[in-house]
Order: sequence, then structure tokens, then C-alpha cells
Amino acid sequence: MSKSQFPFSHSVQADRLGDGQKNLVVTPSAEECAQIAEAYDIAGIADLKAEITLKPWRKAGVRVLGKLTGSLTQTCVVTLEEFDQKLEDTFDRAFEAVSSRPKKAKDINDDGEIEIELESVDPPDVMIDGVIDVGAVICEQLALNLDAFPKKPGAELPHIADDSDAEDEKAPSPFAELAKLKPVSGQ
Repeated sequence: MSKSQFPFSHSVQADRLGDGQKNLVVTPSAEECAQIAEAYDIAGIADLKAEITLKPWRKAGVRVLGKLTGSLTQTCVVTLEEFDQKLEDTFDRAFEAVSSRPKKAKDINDDGEIEIELESVDPPDVMIDGVIDVGAVICEQLALNLDAFPKKPGAELPHIADDSDAEDEKAPSPFAELAKLKPVSGQ
């Protein structure tokens, strides 16, 4: 995860945890929130906060547990009015160091096809040089929680006139119209 892929970056040296854990709170500045909002087409982000715990995982990996909270301003797709929305989400991600030995992915079968079990745990992300970009994790979690079509509470589409009256009048059959064009026998 490089900085160029995400609008916010906060790198943490995570390979020296030992047997302990590390707790941190990441709060992007107002300028960084504006960059994130622009990148994800959000009208605004008033505040964004991530409470993160880094724990050792397996031999050389790190587990990132966290809670993401914030206040977002989005544009309603129905009324085009801006409205505020609260964000609250938890996440659990695993990272492991890059291995020098290539290994066969567990989800590739003997024919080289990818088989994915929907209920399985996601594979760990890669930790490069012992560094984890928790800013990228925050951006990904925010993007996963965004509604693609945000709708202001109580907003409804305008009522469209009911066409049931028009349906009561029977539309002429195309075959009846063709029968009118058919020459009458004896002419």
C-alpha cells in the first residue's frame, strides 16, 4: 500500500512489537479530511478518528484491530441536499512480512483456477519493511462504509401520477389494427 494510492497516509513501524501490543489513536487533520472527502466524492468530513490496536500475529505478522468513527456530510441522490451522517465501524486486518520464498496461493486449485470460499477469512495483507500504513486501512474502511447512493432520512422520490386509469381503457390490439388493413373479400 503506497501513499500514492490513498489520500491519507500514517505509517507505523509494526515489526518490533515483540509479545506486546501497541495502541494508537489516529485523527486526520482538517486538511487531510478534506483530501479524503475529495478522493471519495464526499461533500465533507467533519471529524474522523481511528482507535487502533496492533497485536503480534503468527510468527512475524501483525493484527490490526480498530474502531473507526466520524461525521460525514453527503449529498442526497433524491433531493440533492447535503445531510450529515455518522460513521461507526470496527475492523480486523492481518499483515505479514513479505516472504522471500514464493508459495502457492491456498485458493488456487490444481487446474490453476481461483476458488474463493465466501465464509473464509481474508488472506493477510503484505507488510513491507515492517511498516503498515494505517492511514490506508482507515481510507479502505471508510470507502467500504460509504453508501453508493446516499439518501437523506425521510427523502422520497416525488409522487408520479398513477397510470391505472389509462390502463382501464383497453389499448387496441395490434392484430385488430392489422385486420382493418386487410381487404374485405368480394371487393
